[in-house]
Amino acid sequence: MKQDRWNQNRSFPRDWKVTNERLVVRGEFLLELDWVKSWGVELEDMNKGKRGHPYEFPESLIKFQAVLSQWIAYRGLEGVARKLEEYNLIPKHNDYSSAYRRIVNIDPEIELPKVGTISTTTDGSGMKMNSAGEYRKDKYGNKGDKKYIRVVITADPFKKDLLDCEVFVDGEGPSEPEVAMSHLEELIKKGFDIDKFWGDGAFDVKDLFNFLQKYGILSAIKIRKNASDNADGSMRRAREVGEYKKDGYKEWARKKRYGRRWTGTEVIFSAVKGIFGENTRAKNIPNMIKEVKRKFWAYQRMKRYADLRIGA
Repeated sequence: MKQDRWNQNRSFPRDWKVTNERLVVRGEFLLELDWVKSWGVELEDMNKGKRGHPYEFPESLIKFQAVLSQWIAYRGLEGVARKLEEYNLIPKHNDYSSAYRRIVNIDPEIELPKVGTISTTTDGSGMKMNSAGEYRKDKYGNKGDKKYIRVVITADPFKKDLLDCEVFVDGEGPSEPEVAMSHLEELIKKGFDIDKFWGDGAFDVKDLFNFLQKYGILSAIKIRKNASDNADGSMRRAREVGEYKKDGYKEWARKKRYGRRWTGTEVIFSAVKGIFGENTRAKNIPNMIKEVKRKFWAYQRMKRYADLRIGA
């Protein structure tokens, strides 16, 4: 029988009835068409002061298609829109080329919860640059190291809300601690009060500890095994290292509730990859980056819709 690493029950209690309903309602989001009622009003607002050819399709339709595009090719999106028009569910349909042009230019801004006190955790994961699998490697050979799209997200481990997302080619972007500080600073600017930050050993850097000290944010950051407890530019980190060495990893993790970070970033990575897959279909890197960010944007839209519907 598979046992817990420390022979302890580290599961986090949840209301399975609510959890089940939330997952069911996320499916309803894919056919939610209330936005069609304001089709004309939205177009009128979009075309105010616009030069050149006016918009013919509201942004709501494009965002609806952007979510579906995670599973359906652009020509398929035209077919879906055509059928919706046939059933008089939308006034008219757009063709696949106009859908593509609008979708790739969407600004996938993450829908944030109401301003208030939040907890945060940051982590990174990789997404594949293509959907060719191992066939391309076997047929054409492996030219250099295989590259990935790197995604670093910040999330609330209690509410499981995605709070921010950074996407770049692996090895070419900022470090995970740099992304974390950028995300936290942006959340603070928007009026959020951050009470605690979780991170694995990659976040054991002085600059991040100093940042957390500056804003009075508690932390649960795993300390490296060879860490020195000399201040050397960060009294906050020195205190954290001393506490870690005094308690030992197991006791430190229990006191800090270190395992809680799993319910933030790891849950979201697992959900996004499980729902939308971890491959990209775009042919160039800028569009790959946009496509990956839309996956996380689409997930958070579905989640927020379900949360609002069931009052979570």
